[in-house]
Amino acid sequence: MEEKEELKRLYQLYLTNQCSAAELERFFVLIKNSKEDETILGLMSASWDQTEHVPETGLIPDFLPVTAKEIKLPPTRRIRYGFWPVAAAAAILLIITGLFFFRTNVWETINPVHQVEILSAQSERKQLQLSDGTQVWLSPNSKLTYPDQFRGEQRLVSLDGEAFFEVAHDASHPFIIQSGQVKTKVLGTSFSVSAYAQNPNINVTLVTGKVAVALNNINEVMITANQRVTVNKAEGKISKTDYPHAGDYLNRRLGLFDYKGSPLAEVVKDLELQYQIKIQLSPELNNSMFYGNLDMTKTITQTLNKLSTVMEANWKKDGGQYVILK
Repeated sequence: MEEKEELKRLYQLYLTNQCSAAELERFFVLIKNSKEDETILGLMSASWDQTEHVPETGLIPDFLPVTAKEIKLPPTRRIRYGFWPVAAAAAILLIITGLFFFRTNVWETINPVHQVEILSAQSERKQLQLSDGTQVWLSPNSKLTYPDQFRGEQRLVSLDGEAFFEVAHDASHPFIIQSGQVKTKVLGTSFSVSAYAQNPNINVTLVTGKVAVALNNINEVMITANQRVTVNKAEGKISKTDYPHAGDYLNRRLGLFDYKGSPLAEVVKDLELQYQIKIQLSPELNNSMFYGNLDMTKTITQTLNKLSTVMEANWKKDGGQYVILK
C-alpha cells in the first residue's frame, strides 16, 4: 500500500514536471517492479479524462477575409471515449511506452548494468558476493568478470583461472560460468572450476547439487555431487569421473590443500598453478605419493620446506625454476 501511494505521488510530480533526479529514478524503479498495472492504468486514465480540451488557435490563414476569421465555433465538447487530447497523450507517452513496450530499455537507460572485473595476484585469494547472493572464492592468478546487477533470463559470469562458487538458488535464472569454450550451468549448488589458461585441462568438481558442463555448446555432461568433469582443451574431449574427495574443495577455496596419497607430480602441478612458478621433479620422485596438507597461503619457501620434510627430499632454486630432488 505504501508503494502504491508513493507511485501516485511521483506520478503527479512527473506530470507537472516537478520530479527531482532522485524522485524520477525512484519513479521508474516502482514502474519496473510494480505488480499493480491496473493501478497505473487507472492513474493514466484519470489524467486523460481530466485534461481540458483547449481549442486550437492560429489555424486560419491570413488570406481569408476578416469576416471568416471572426466566425466563432461552438465550444469543444469533452469526449470521454474516443481520441485522447494531444497534450495529455504527449505528457504521459513515456509512461505508456515504458510500462508496456520499452520498460526494460527505459530502466537500462536510468540504471545501466556495469561489468566488474576482479583480479587476484600471485598468492592472493579473494572472497566476494555477487548481487544475487552467490558467494565466490577466487584463487590466486585468476580473473572473474561479472555484471554488478543480474538481468535477463540468465546469470552469466566469465572465469579465467580458478574459483569456488556457492550459487544462490534461482530456478528461473540459471547461473552460467563461461571459461573459454566451456560453459558450466547451474541453478544452485557448490563447486570448483579450474580453468587456468596455461593448464591443458579444465576441471569442474561438484561438491553439492547438480551442474551441466558443455563444450562448444554441443557436448553437454551432467554431474552430481562427488563427481568431476574434465575437458581436454587440445583434443576437444569432455569426460566424467567420480571424485569422492570433492568435499576437500571446501578447504581448498581457503588455500588449504589436503592430499590423501596423491602422486607427487600432481602436487607439483598444484604448486605451479597456485604460485605461478616452474618446478622440476627429479626422476626418482616421479612415482612417489604424498600424504599430508599444504597451506598455499604461506610463502613458496615455507610450502616447499614442509613438502620436502615429509617426502625426505630437498629443494633448491635453479635460475628461474625450483628443483625438488631426493
